[in-house]
Amino acid sequence: MDRRGFLKSTGVAAALLAAPAAAKASAGSSPAAPEVLTGPRRFCMSFNWADSVSGPTDMAHRLALRIHEASGGKLQLTLKRTSPTNASASFAESEIEFHHGCEHDRSSLHPAFAYFTGLPSSSGLTGADLETWISYSGGQELWDDLAACYGYKPLLAGHLGAAPMLWTTRPLSDLDSFRGLRIAGIGPTADLARALGANPVAIHPQQLPLALETGDVDAVEFGAILNAMGAGITQRAQFGYAPGLAQSGTAVALNIRLDVWEGLNSADRTIITACASEAYRTSLSEARLSNSVLLDTLNRKHPLKLAALPEDVAAALPHLSEAVVANLAGYDAISKHINASYMGFRRRLLDEHLSGSEAPPTA
Repeated sequence: MDRRGFLKSTGVAAALLAAPAAAKASAGSSPAAPEVLTGPRRFCMSFNWADSVSGPTDMAHRLALRIHEASGGKLQLTLKRTSPTNASASFAESEIEFHHGCEHDRSSLHPAFAYFTGLPSSSGLTGADLETWISYSGGQELWDDLAACYGYKPLLAGHLGAAPMLWTTRPLSDLDSFRGLRIAGIGPTADLARALGANPVAIHPQQLPLALETGDVDAVEFGAILNAMGAGITQRAQFGYAPGLAQSGTAVALNIRLDVWEGLNSADRTIITACASEAYRTSLSEARLSNSVLLDTLNRKHPLKLAALPEDVAAALPHLSEAVVANLAGYDAISKHINASYMGFRRRLLDEHLSGSEAPPTA
């Protein structure tokens, strides 16, 4: 059974895939000439990051500018910050044409979105490997079909950086330290925190720094140091622990409302796709190169106690993560299908490593 046939059989995407084709021209009449758009096309791109001059907010601004430049001014994206109440809204019910954010925000729509933004602990793929699976190993088609159920076209467009730290206001010495710890998190990372005995709290990205400062949460994980600093999280913490719960980090998506995407010509789609891909790779490089420099700067301006995650916690994470992902895969037929593709790709990476043909994938 082909991919679309599979989705039809599940019933999840039936409404979208069964939509009628465009009406044909009546017999004997000439087909209408395609509409020619000569002026600039203006769209609104929402985002839900904290207001800052660096970090993911800067990613969104740069991407909008890059699309404008690459299109010769034809595609103009005006940025708009969204409210905390509509982060997981379906595009089919929105007037927003573009959205820059994390697919974990849509976990309430379907938990399988997590595969395309980052799984926890050792279950995750590195930024480069995630791009390979999505772009060249079938992941994009699966993501397209899932997202189409909710009215949008998704693209990788950024990454918060590998090896994020867990920033806390309380010291962590062992597994018992996690009991009752309020950790900001959604999706499978929240499930992993719960398995550790913590209490995951869903916090909108804009509210993370204030939540840590006021004590609404005790711990926050938000990408590599560049993005954690840009979001204002490191300045509110007293401790930093590595590795965090999502060792491979979190990908950022550019989502385009499906009717808007389908209304673009192939040239415009190519420009947007190329700019999003460029933004993804740039963000990975930027986070990697700035990590050590910013860590030194952070220690001088805002001394922190940095340490490795307690040994018993680090030892428990891979096993707990496997259980969390197994539960995610069993959610429904679509989750099972996506998981099979994802895990098949991971096995191929491991086989290549064992055969000595390629460096091992890192978590």
